[in-house]
Amino acid sequence: MESRGKFIVIEGIDGCGGETQTNFLSDFLSKKGYKVVLKSYPEYDKPIGNVIHNFLHRKYDFPVGTETLMYFADFTKDVEDMQKMIESGSMIIADRYFTSTFVYQCLKGFPLEKMLELAEMFKLPKPDICIYIKISAETSFNRKLKEKGGNLDRHEEDKKFLAAVADGYEKEAANNTFCDWIIVDGEKSIEDVSNQIVEILNKKFGI
Repeated sequence: MESRGKFIVIEGIDGCGGETQTNFLSDFLSKKGYKVVLKSYPEYDKPIGNVIHNFLHRKYDFPVGTETLMYFADFTKDVEDMQKMIESGSMIIADRYFTSTFVYQCLKGFPLEKMLELAEMFKLPKPDICIYIKISAETSFNRKLKEKGGNLDRHEEDKKFLAAVADGYEKEAANNTFCDWIIVDGEKSIEDVSNQIVEILNKKFGI
């Protein structure tokens, strides 16, 4: 195994199965002897993530610039620790990251080039790979409705916005914005999606 670890991000619109796949990948890599660190953004159980959670559930409203900086604050608190973990050989697996923030925030009017400038200024670690689990807006809405009933957040309940986010993800994945992206078919079974991800990592990193 290489001494330097890897930073792997799992991305996709709500309901794509990101949490399920990050947990599967964590178990898979741990069994192969890798030291694994799981991250999930926003981190709702921490102070900054709690504010984001309340924003998403309409307890607060912020201008798009303030909203964007909230997400950046959630990432920047971890920068030093993440860099140390990668250098020490850990495999960091993140369920969403900055790669979702620029997709969502650009749709709300925040310029992509400014987002990338901020990422450079804050020295956000770049993923070694971002795996985009592609599903339709209809699949997203139906899965979240089944999971949460009527308690959908402001993004999950808006099918038109979900469709725009899906288009945004495809565009940034095609452009390899910020890092290398790979697309997998999230409409298939959980096991099939897991197999797609393992195959990608094996080809790219020999994992």
